[in-house]
Amino acid sequence: DRQEFLDARVDVIKYVKESGEGKLDSAFPWQQGVLDSRCGRGCVPFMEGKNSITHSESVLKVIEGPRPKAFFKSLLGEEARTFDFKWLRAMYNEGFTGAHVDWVYMSRGTDKVYTMWTPFGDVTMEMGTLAVCEGSHKLSGFQYFQDTYGSLDIEQANLKGTGWFTEDPLEITRRFGGQWRSADFEAGDVLIFTMRTVHMSTVNTTQFARVSCDTRWQSARQPVDPRFIGDIRLDGPRFGVFGKNVEKTEVEVTIEELKEKWGFGQAYM
Repeated sequence: DRQEFLDARVDVIKYVKESGEGKLDSAFPWQQGVLDSRCGRGCVPFMEGKNSITHSESVLKVIEGPRPKAFFKSLLGEEARTFDFKWLRAMYNEGFTGAHVDWVYMSRGTDKVYTMWTPFGDVTMEMGTLAVCEGSHKLSGFQYFQDTYGSLDIEQANLKGTGWFTEDPLEITRRFGGQWRSADFEAGDVLIFTMRTVHMSTVNTTQFARVSCDTRWQSARQPVDPRFIGDIRLDGPRFGVFGKNVEKTEVEVTIEELKEKWGFGQAYM
């Protein structure tokens, strides 16, 4: 139901509006979700985790309602479950997500986990859509990449920064192969991919808040990464776009240092 996605988007925009002054451009109806030109990272509220907006009725209806549950049950051939942690975001102007695989963030349960990216409303590529590198989860050119970066537990490694391999999409395709794919999305569309699929987003070049949510799905009988279920306590962002400038303690390594160690330090053509 297209309207369910639109209703969820309005509720998220309302949450953004009520999170403080200066979030939305008052020249437009707030329901349009037009951000104030000065509202970027640090202004848009951090909404990831398990909280009042991620687990509001309208949002849950979209991201873990009967249709996704039925789909993943059919895909897996058994009962499916989703993480309690939800990666709900309102992406700001000039915001984007760099190239990465999800395994580096959530590798302490089964490796048969799927990501479902759900845009709330109609989202054009100019607003920041998800892009996947076709074949990156299985092409031979990515094998060493998957054996090194792709098998990293970034929290265990005390990695500084976002956890992304790169912000440059051409570094991926020129080093390893594959081809980037994206498209405009309409309300009701989702994109589903594996933990080993290299993906990123296009840049939001508009003033609209691009509202979307990542959810993770797996077999209900397989072990689950304990960091993302049950009583989740999160003080703020740690990795990803909202963790870009977060200071961490006991930082041991940067992604640049690891790439040098793995032999990815040399220039790519």
